[in-house]
Amino acid sequence: MLIDELFARGVMTMGASRSDPARQVGVFHPDYVSALPALRAAEMEKFRWLAGEWNYENEVPAGRRSPAYTDVGCSKFSLCDKNNWICSVAPDGRQSPQITFDPFSRQWIYLLIEGSYGILRSADGWIADTVVFSGLMTMVGINCEWRMTWTKKGSDQFSFVNEEATRDGTWNYIDQWRFQRKP
Repeated sequence: MLIDELFARGVMTMGASRSDPARQVGVFHPDYVSALPALRAAEMEKFRWLAGEWNYENEVPAGRRSPAYTDVGCSKFSLCDKNNWICSVAPDGRQSPQITFDPFSRQWIYLLIEGSYGILRSADGWIADTVVFSGLMTMVGINCEWRMTWTKKGSDQFSFVNEEATRDGTWNYIDQWRFQRKP
């Protein structure tokens, strides 16, 4: 059970309730959580370079029912929520949380909340200049197992490749996005 596991790992202990200090409830163990904000801040530095404006090309190969094409556009990213998230920034300035580091699980989280829905994770994090996110996603109404492989090519270029898992467990290439920082 989840709660038993949190107590067994020392994440939680019994303590006073915030709303009723006379009541003993499960609370985060101060010794366990005290180092987590610093860990998160240090990990978030690994994505700080993403903040800014980018031009992109989205290259999609031909399918059985569609021709190959390349879409172009621009994207903007910012650090938000006290530097705990990388947000995508809409043309109207609205920020949507997209990437964070969860210090409890020590995993990177990629959040999709508009048009496509899912939480992709990267337990391995950055290995050299690559980070791989994967997980269940609903892409415009279609449920699938998704993998995004990000590659940083200096502070002004990056790309990611999207793939979908097949029934036999292999990964099928979907598309590639290439980004160049705006001058």
